Amino acid sequence: MYRVLINRNEGRILVTGKARDLKLLHEGWELLFESFDWDEAFEYAMKIAKDEVIEWYYDEEVKKKFVKGLSIAA
Repeated sequence: MYRVLINRNEGRILVTGKARDLKLLHEGWELLFESFDWDEAFEYAMKIAKDEVIEWYYDEEVKKKFVKGLSIAA
């Protein structure tokens, strides 16, 4: 599950598939969106961003593209 979290005070948006990042909800972040698809979560973050910085884990993006590439090759 990928989630889009926002911290309005810091002007940050995080796209994450890591369950440990849910602890951020206790630190002023809000959960805005959930999806099983990384691209869908990232596109949502891009759509809502104004002046916020969008952050994500590079390893999750690479893994998603690698798995997608495997399914196309099969």
